Amino acid sequence: MRKICILGSGYAGIFCAANLLADYDNKRKYEISIFDQNSSHQLLQQIQLVCANIKKPNDISFSIYDLMKDDIKFYKELVIGVNFDKQNIFTANNKEYDFDYVIIALGSSNAFFGIKGAKEYSQSFRSLDDAIKLQKKIQKIKDSNIVICGGGATGISLAGAISETSKENINITIIEAQSDILPGWNPKLVKTIKKFLINHKINLITNNPIIEVYPSSVLLGDGTIIENSLSIWTAGVKGSDVQIIPSIKKTRSNRIIVNKLSQIEGYNNAFAAGDISAFPLDNGQISPQLAQFAVRQAINIAKNILRKEKGEKMVEFYYEQQGSILSLGNRCIGMINGIIISGSLCQYVEDFLIDNYIKTIKNRGRGISSLAYEQDKFSQISSSLNFMITTAAKILSSN
Repeated sequence: MRKICILGSGYAGIFCAANLLADYDNKRKYEISIFDQNSSHQLLQQIQLVCANIKKPNDISFSIYDLMKDDIKFYKELVIGVNFDKQNIFTANNKEYDFDYVIIALGSSNAFFGIKGAKEYSQSFRSLDDAIKLQKKIQKIKDSNIVICGGGATGISLAGAISETSKENINITIIEAQSDILPGWNPKLVKTIKKFLINHKINLITNNPIIEVYPSSVLLGDGTIIENSLSIWTAGVKGSDVQIIPSIKKTRSNRIIVNKLSQIEGYNNAFAAGDISAFPLDNGQISPQLAQFAVRQAINIAKNILRKEKGEKMVEFYYEQQGSILSLGNRCIGMINGIIISGSLCQYVEDFLIDNYIKTIKNRGRGISSLAYEQDKFSQISSSLNFMITTAAKILSSN
């Protein structure tokens, strides 16, 4: 029986496991194992809703056993290294596990860029546990300022959620080192989101990097000092640390460089997926650290492993972003096919995407829900019809 070890149970890891099971026969052919120090799969795109008390932790956290049942083996262990030559992984509990294939999907961690005091004096916002801690801190704040260090998707969505549920005497300031918030996003969508933030009295400071973080203030590049009771770090991420033997190529931000098959150079049985991978896009850039990319990449990896085992040629992954949606508390704003969506329509789209994602995992990559992740026209049309039918049923049931 071929052993496939998946390191990490985030979007890429769990989706890869589900799609490896798309063929019923795989249960007899392969032993699929997931390794993670957490026994739950978290929808990290929604942790800001927990922080703002809009959703409960259980709303965005799913037991890995409930999702995967007995179709895989789950090891609640912290993976600290991979040895490609010996084809095994080793954990913090001094255990070793052999593999025929390994998929490194360990995600990302905070990047502080050497900024003094950032790690010591700012609140991390990378997990459900972080969100719960932050919620408790915000509840204790009175007549104060909250500084969000970083104007990417995580920081903006957090600011929007907090602004809708926090007390009026709390001021929120977003600080972004680059010339505008949401770097790399469509300018039309950015403009719409900025209007939302301004209407919610959220302060925006751009083109002004943070130089140092103090216990109750931050120092900016132009010499400005902003007093606050709470600094939240959302300014950047790097690939999670894992020891790899022999050494392999990584980016400056610790992401593992892969080819168009998501393989690690020199090893046709080793893959990296999700935030920890640096996948080459056709425009010369590397892959975005988005859930949308992670799940599509994971499907391609799973299918390629199955193709390889059948003696078939593996297929390169081509990524085309299927729109963008940003949750801002009880509201969301997005863009699909160049059109801005907001209000109820945007919320229906977001709910559909989440429901569809969980269904695809539970259905093991089979059924109409899985078509949303394919890029051919037939699949996209089928998925659109599924969305319309699902949404219509939801609207009728609520009336």
